[in-house]
Amino acid sequence: MENKNCASIMVVTYNRLKLTQKTFDNLFITTDYPFYLIIVDNGSQDGTIQYLEELIKNESKFKNNNLYFQGFITKFNQNNRGIAVGRNQALQLADKLQTEWLSTIDNDIELPQGWLTECIEIIKSNPKFMIGVNMEGVNYPLISINNQTFQIKKAGNLGTACTVFNKNLHELIGFFTTEYEKYGEDDANWGFRARVVKWEMGYIERPGHHLGEGIFDIGEYRQFKDECRKNNLSKFHKDCFDYTSGQKHYYIDFNDIL
Repeated sequence: MENKNCASIMVVTYNRLKLTQKTFDNLFITTDYPFYLIIVDNGSQDGTIQYLEELIKNESKFKNNNLYFQGFITKFNQNNRGIAVGRNQALQLADKLQTEWLSTIDNDIELPQGWLTECIEIIKSNPKFMIGVNMEGVNYPLISINNQTFQIKKAGNLGTACTVFNKNLHELIGFFTTEYEKYGEDDANWGFRARVVKWEMGYIERPGHHLGEGIFDIGEYRQFKDECRKNNLSKFHKDCFDYTSGQKHYYIDFNDIL
């Protein structure tokens, strides 16, 4: 049965327990639209799995504290399969729920009050938009379309720290590419394919906060991300050319046994 007035908020976790806790604490305070929280863990080894198991055990308490919360949906991978596979598994779980709205968030963010409702209201009035919460530190021009005012981003990608889109976009372009290894330009690839099918992008007026910066984004983890991006950049540029020239189709499938 279709969950027409409901959203699937999808997050992939891999270690970084304290940031995940802060993200979820904030999420339950700021979200005022009916939602399921879909969590895919990529084999965390720092206590994150135990924390998630405790959340699931106390699901009724969270429902009492936030009347919009519909429940947890979880998937635990035995090892780190990468962010794109994790997001695709979350999309598969959302497909089973048949929610009208889909949202990707990172596990190191803080969101403004009412963020999800505001994103959805903008998209309802402007159906071919993907809307997010701006954590770039750069303000984009404000525009008013169909009685909705928001920041419009004419080029580039929103990233997936926090995006909201209607299931129609997912049905049109499919899943995240898994061709960039465990970490890469999969979010930029997703955004580019959305633009290929004439979707536009913007942010709500109020910004969010990306917690995973500064001391949380240095050392081995930062080196890992930079190396992945460097290795994938030329491939991403070639993919963009192939999508626009029709040599590569914008729809990407994904099959994984859940």
